Amino acid sequence: MIAAQLLAYYFTELKDDQLKKIDKYLYSMRFSDDTLKDIMNRFRREMENGLGRDTSPTATVKMLPTFVRAIPDGSGNNVLTW
Repeated sequence: MIAAQLLAYYFTELKDDQLKKIDKYLYSMRFSDDTLKDIMNRFRREMENGLGRDTSPTATVKMLPTFVRAIPDGSGNNVLTW
């Protein structure tokens, strides 16, 4: 019983130490809501440029237009036929 408690304590401390290391590492990556919105808007604009016929060659994010031809319907026969 004591050994189990010691092991549980050891793993709890190890976990806390790991969480502190992760928090310390990620602390510098925190952004304000305005900064996150700006990043989202710029990323979306670049994806749209990547899909555009005229803007694709110079876009930062290259995209290929794709379309979903079928979705699973539960029948078990979801083989696409071309």
